[in-house]
Amino acid sequence: MVKKIFSIALFLFCTSTVYSQFNLNNVSLELNYGYNGAIQPYNKQFNSNFSGFNHFEVGLRYMFTEYVGTKLIFKSDKFVNDPGGVIGIQYNSIGASFVYNAGKKIGLTYLTRDNLGVLIHFDGSIGFANSLQPQFESEKTNIIGLGITPQYRINNKIAIVTDFTYNINLKQLYGFDGYPIHNSKLSETGYFYNLSIGLIYYIGENRYHSDWF
Repeated sequence: MVKKIFSIALFLFCTSTVYSQFNLNNVSLELNYGYNGAIQPYNKQFNSNFSGFNHFEVGLRYMFTEYVGTKLIFKSDKFVNDPGGVIGIQYNSIGASFVYNAGKKIGLTYLTRDNLGVLIHFDGSIGFANSLQPQFESEKTNIIGLGITPQYRINNKIAIVTDFTYNINLKQLYGFDGYPIHNSKLSETGYFYNLSIGLIYYIGENRYHSDWF
């Protein structure tokens, strides 16, 4: 499922000439940093919830229309015990998102004179998990996520955003503590969320981006 999402989004991104908005920029570079919250699974014997400010994300987005677009994404999430930081797991993931400009659809950008907006995104990623315990092998996982991104436009080139994304790890052998969930190689579904703040930089020669105008 994740591979299909990534393949479709990549194809649409590479064939972006299918739709072009006249006199509007469609491309943006996006950076986010913030908090990742581990929901489950992890061993409750540890005096930690393995959550903290260890989320980083970079994305390259293309809007096919004023409402619909896609984004290529790279995410880094580190789940570690507190205090200590020596027990946990590191996730690096690459994937793609389908993006919908809900703020423009409901008229929020118009009502706020193109200063406030809201994007909704559905993510599909391939994750590479590495336990902080060196005796365990790395693991490849499939992650899907649903998120909402409020925007505040500073000028025609830069916007500030916050983002909340709820993620589902379809199968994982290791908990967020970095240890196997079961003695046998049985996997479970995992859940975590990201709460972050970031910047959007709008790329292009035109004055305005389709997020707003």
